[in-house]
Amino acid sequence: MKKAALILSVILIILSNSIFAKGPGDKVSDFTINNYDGNVYNLSSAAKVSEGVIIMFWSAECPFVQGYNDRINDIVGEFQKKGFVFWAINSNQTESVSDVESHAKMHNYVFPVLKDENSTVADLFEATRTPEVFVINKDNIIVYHGRIDDNKNKNEVTTYDLQNALNDIYNGKEVAVKATKQFGCSIKRSGKN
Repeated sequence: MKKAALILSVILIILSNSIFAKGPGDKVSDFTINNYDGNVYNLSSAAKVSEGVIIMFWSAECPFVQGYNDRINDIVGEFQKKGFVFWAINSNQTESVSDVESHAKMHNYVFPVLKDENSTVADLFEATRTPEVFVINKDNIIVYHGRIDDNKNKNEVTTYDLQNALNDIYNGKEVAVKATKQFGCSIKRSGKN
């Protein structure tokens, strides 16, 4: 009986490290993306000069992301003024650079959308969904992970999870709700989905 419990414990540890995204308190490895827009984006550099870096795993096609197209700029605009940096990262191998670029232009995003070739950044975060959000502090530590809010339909939102977390950080408080259950489409990795 003890041997079976030990084996089960080991399996659960392995599974939790391989199928669940990194979460609050986890450190994220630094990364750099040389983006199609001609700019270079480095996580550590951005984190050191901001209140926090918000990584939003994004998609040009996912209907859950499309529910945020008309309101994400308002959220980002409010918090960019407070010193936060926002990057949307498209890790879907089924979406081309031209798909990503035209989608960003169509919606006049006020933040860069980065193309994550080979899903390298998604793998660093162990991200699984679009949209899925991570808030990173100056030490590359995740302080919030989860959803933007609790409903893709603007009129049905009851909790503004990302905004609440960012307000806590801006006001010098510990984030009250550090993790929420994200929802959306799976990230399409080459040969993995």
